[in-house]
Parts: sequence; C-alpha cells; structure tokens
Amino acid sequence: MINPDLPEYVRTMVKGDYAASVAVEARLDAAGWDGFPRFLAALFFLAVDRRFGTAARRADVIMFVAELRASLSEGGPVIDAEAAEAFILATIDPSADYSASQEMIGRIQAATIQKVLTEDDFTDAELDALLAEAVEITPEA
Repeated sequence: MINPDLPEYVRTMVKGDYAASVAVEARLDAAGWDGFPRFLAALFFLAVDRRFGTAARRADVIMFVAELRASLSEGGPVIDAEAAEAFILATIDPSADYSASQEMIGRIQAATIQKVLTEDDFTDAELDALLAEAVEITPEA
C-alpha cells in the first residue's frame, strides 16, 4: 500500500504550497519514501497519457521536451533531450526503445509530471482523482 503522504507531497508541489510540502516531506523523511519510485512511475504514465494520448507525433514530444528543458534552464535538473524524448515515446508506444540511467529516468519523470500537472490547470477534484488513480495503478513492491 502506498503511503498517503506520497500523493499529498506531489499535490503540495503542484499547488505551490511549499509550507505544506515541507511538513509532508518531513513526515516522509521520518517514515521513509518507500514506494515513491513506483508511485512516480505510475503518475508519469498518467501524465504522459493525459498530455499525448496514444497517438502522439514525435514532433509533439520533441517540442514538449524542448519546452521542458527551457523551463529548467535556470536552476532545474539537467534533462538529456534524447533520453527524455525516447523515454516519453516508449511510454506512449511500449515497442519503442529507450536507454537512460535510473537517475535520468527519475529526473524525466519528475519534471514531466510537474510540467503537465501545473500547466493543465487541474481543479482540486481533478488533481485528487488523478493522484488516486496513480495510487491505484502503482504496482506492489
């Protein structure tokens, strides 16, 4: 079972509630971040699906990654463009190949989730529903 603080942490970050984020992060630091990579992967899948669906063109993904990287250019994590494009395309089409380190995959997932969830202007109910769906589809350890 996923710790309910994991989706709450994402919620606080998306909503820009940094005071609440610090409190949730402190609880997670104390209890452990177990399951976060699996939850992040599930949420990434849903974010990519929401942004691109199943029929995205490569050009759409290239443009998204370019915008993503530009938004991170001042102090954000470094995202490898080719790795991000390949990883997103492989999420859309599982027959596509990609190659990236676990660290890069984590960066791509976190940055993509942040971009999609902040740009799509979710209502609180929509965000709650998406986070609940991510919890539901997160595989067990």
